[in-house]
Amino acid sequence: MLSKEEVLEIISYCDTHNVQRAARLKELGISHREFYKSRRKYLEDERTQSNGDTGSFIQLGSGESFVPCSVTDLEKSINPGRRIHVPSEALTIECQTSRGGMVRISGRVSVEFMAVLVKSL
Repeated sequence: MLSKEEVLEIISYCDTHNVQRAARLKELGISHREFYKSRRKYLEDERTQSNGDTGSFIQLGSGESFVPCSVTDLEKSINPGRRIHVPSEALTIECQTSRGGMVRISGRVSVEFMAVLVKSL
């Protein structure tokens, strides 16, 4: 298992030097499975432990620049259009519209769908 700093350093290096991750992992002798397993673990840990720490940075190596200290933040800065999957939950939602109509939605609802639903009411 790679450390969080190692995962952040690989992601940052590839973005800074415009190198594909597969090529960098091959240079370092790290298997794809090991890197992505570690990356997935840190992403899941950050998702479950969202304690509100924002604005933190970590310096990688002596000459490299500062990068966000979370894998999630670094991935978002490199791939801003990519959405990190957030599991949906089984819910039943009942709402009354401003005109008196009733709406009931039941099933697995994601965060994005919930936001669209609330905005449209």
